[in-house]
Amino acid sequence: MQDIRQRYRRSMLGPFWLTISMGVMIGAMGPLYGTLFGYNAASFIPHLALGLIFWGFIAGQISDFGEAFSNSTNYLRQMKLPLSMFVLRVMYRHSIILAHNILVFVVIWAILPVHLNASLLVLPFAAVLVLANLFWMGCITSIFCTRYRDMQPVIGNLVQVMFFVTPIIWKAEQLSPARQHLIHLNPFFYLLELLREPLLGMMPAPAIWIRAAGMAVVGTVLALYMLGKLRHRVTYWL
Repeated sequence: MQDIRQRYRRSMLGPFWLTISMGVMIGAMGPLYGTLFGYNAASFIPHLALGLIFWGFIAGQISDFGEAFSNSTNYLRQMKLPLSMFVLRVMYRHSIILAHNILVFVVIWAILPVHLNASLLVLPFAAVLVLANLFWMGCITSIFCTRYRDMQPVIGNLVQVMFFVTPIIWKAEQLSPARQHLIHLNPFFYLLELLREPLLGMMPAPAIWIRAAGMAVVGTVLALYMLGKLRHRVTYWL
């Protein structure tokens, strides 16, 4: 919370500038891409809005994880604190931003016929699974970017590329059946669908749950191993 306050210190609207920016982006891109792809606005704009909101949540963390340790150099050099705490700090900051941005979808939900149903009940479980995946991604990314400083711009460029190959401004069914398997090579597809589908009145497919859970288990084991193995070296890399 302190990071958010510092960023918007002496600003009249504070973090609500994030909400306004997101609303303007959705308002501009929704009609444009809906027309280009031939989608009905009532179905496409909620899809796009949630895609942009949750992508901002996911991609923002991936980008910021690279500086999680370097931005806390003084703490790490003076105190023996768990490295995971600084990863969680980034996740908490972006969760606050997400809470502001989701207000845009509330407005869209009030205007357009977005039909919420019992699938909304799985959203808390989906959120936990997404956060578990972001946690291990954050731990590994933070360690690599601290050790290899050139990794930070590489990750930034990779995130930009992933925006276009993830179904955010387009829908997965636009791919031909012969190429549908390609989308399942994208780990961010699972995270995005877990969060977006329940808010669109749909249940995420079982395959998405299984693969996201598998990623979380394998990734967490690897992240915890790296944290334990490299904890004492991180301070020297700063």
